[in-house]
Amino acid sequence: MHFEDLLSVIGSFGLYQRLLCFLLIPLTTGIVAFTFYTQLFVLTAPLHTCNQRPHEGRDQELYNHLVPLLNKTPFDSDSRKPYACHQFDLNVTQSYLADHDVMNVTSLEQLPEPIAACVDGWKYEFDLMFSSYTSEHNWVCEDAWRPYIVVTMFWIGNTVGSWLWGVASDMCGRRPTLGLSLLVYGVAGVASVFVKDFYGFTALRFLVGSSHHIVCHLPFVLVVEYCGRESRVVPLLTIMMSYTIASILAAALALVVWDWYTLALMSGIPPLVLLLAYKWIPESSSWLIAGGKSEAARAQLSTVAKVNSHRLPEELFTQFLTDTNNDQHDDQTERRDKDNETSRSIIDAVKYPNLRKNILLVLVVWMLACMCFYGHCQNTVNLGSNMFMSYLLGAVVEVPSWCVPWLIHRLGRRLPLTAAFFLSSTAGFIYAAVPEDMEWLVLTVALVGRATITGAYYITLQYCPEVFPTVVRGQGVALAETLGGVAIFLSPSIVYLGEWHKRAPLLVFGGLSLVAGVSTLLLPETAGVALPQTIPQAELFFSHSRTSSRRSKIPLGVDVDKMEAAQDAQLVLRDRSRPSEPDS
Repeated sequence: MHFEDLLSVIGSFGLYQRLLCFLLIPLTTGIVAFTFYTQLFVLTAPLHTCNQRPHEGRDQELYNHLVPLLNKTPFDSDSRKPYACHQFDLNVTQSYLADHDVMNVTSLEQLPEPIAACVDGWKYEFDLMFSSYTSEHNWVCEDAWRPYIVVTMFWIGNTVGSWLWGVASDMCGRRPTLGLSLLVYGVAGVASVFVKDFYGFTALRFLVGSSHHIVCHLPFVLVVEYCGRESRVVPLLTIMMSYTIASILAAALALVVWDWYTLALMSGIPPLVLLLAYKWIPESSSWLIAGGKSEAARAQLSTVAKVNSHRLPEELFTQFLTDTNNDQHDDQTERRDKDNETSRSIIDAVKYPNLRKNILLVLVVWMLACMCFYGHCQNTVNLGSNMFMSYLLGAVVEVPSWCVPWLIHRLGRRLPLTAAFFLSSTAGFIYAAVPEDMEWLVLTVALVGRATITGAYYITLQYCPEVFPTVVRGQGVALAETLGGVAIFLSPSIVYLGEWHKRAPLLVFGGLSLVAGVSTLLLPETAGVALPQTIPQAELFFSHSRTSSRRSKIPLGVDVDKMEAAQDAQLVLRDRSRPSEPDS
């Protein structure tokens, strides 16, 4: 008897599961999305110009003419950009004006490009962007690297936290881990609002990052564990929709609030408020049973049954406990018996040539999908003159990705993922070629790239774990998540290229998407087939580039399943007799 059989009796998607799915997931996912975008707003520098102040012994009359000329030039004008980080160099300017009447200078293009460093601070343009943490601390020009370091440390914290919180979840349970991660998320988020020191602020954002993904991923896993097999797609759709809607609301609220301090508090306080509902957050019954806490599991499942207007049959629950204990005992015995027959380590798995190739391809695709998706999100600040409209539209174009579950169910995983990567790559290359004065075309092309890479990211989350054989799937996904985290915290470095050339980030992401698309083409299709359980089965499975083409060549009347079982048995016998020869 399985846990799904017990759920079918007490309700596999009743009122209890709907409350979890449509309350817990949107609240936690919404908090995470709002925090992510608020951080981007808070660390964005408004358009700025170096303060042009005359110094003792300088020509005051010259300043009286040039400064008004500078002030009336639009902030986003190309002629004003050199003055974002430089002052008028009067030695050069006066030398130039020796042969020219200063009153004949009517535009900045007539003057030599400034080279003097800005020493008197900056003037910021707050018509299109409110004052931010970055502008208040003047993290611009020579200090423009600081916001990118903060974002990088945020994602490093996410990588470290994913491992630590994952261990805590297995050892202490889902519920206390979620509660503690919410506490860290909220306290560090609120505290960072009041810290003025760069290193203190960075450390606090590291702590926020350490809880970032677990705050939404753990509730998602918890809800999935309480849903029956036929309804497990609902939490996936809910988390996708919640993230997109929260992203739209984040940009809209930023326009309404127009204050970084308030926005930062609005992202830090909700996790602490959600803790007030901690007593209603359930523990995973599967975890309780696996940990030998059968009475706590009985009470939890009774609550589920009661809310769903059902009753937990005592004899059925007792039978389930007995079967689970027997299965655990049999599994332990089977593992001891098969230690010499079937490898259970990801390290052993890569000794097999076909399996090694596909694992490496999966890791490449996973890393590039994470890097390009989050890179596109962070690069939105470089699109168009109105940052908030760009972010708003960037969130809206994620709506089509809601069809991903339906799409990959109908068309498979490999071809839709390849197409999404190629489309995003094409958009990145076109974006680099569109003239800058065609602002709406530039924004449209960039948003097409954002929409398609979003679809690719969600397909990757479903597709890549399926490539790993069951016995090492947990290890494989953990490795992919870790490398994906590394890719994510490298993405701000690519976005930082926008300080050098505005088109550079999406051009780089376009090239990376192209590599990801080509890599995806080399992977096998996993939709509609029984996934391999053992490493030898996976090696046999991956020895054929496409299962469908292999089956199409088999004569009618042949039992394909029996044929594959015989081939699998032969491979196992070969590996048992020659355990040291997979590949080295």
